[in-house]
Amino acid sequence: MLTASLPPSPGLPAALVLLVALVPAPTCMVDISRHPDTRRYPPQTWLLICLLGNLFGVAAYLAYGRSLRR
Repeated sequence: MLTASLPPSPGLPAALVLLVALVPAPTCMVDISRHPDTRRYPPQTWLLICLLGNLFGVAAYLAYGRSLRR
């Protein structure tokens, strides 16, 4: 009798990748909605950049969009 073995579960590495991919964009979106004074572009543009650019959009917002007057 042959037994089928299950593939190993992705576990912790997959959970970390999912966490890194999904948490930063909503966090920045909340920050933009709470503090709408941004540099270079209006807040709506930064929301779109963070939504579509995920990690690159978040990094761009933190480097170039977040207001220094907090």
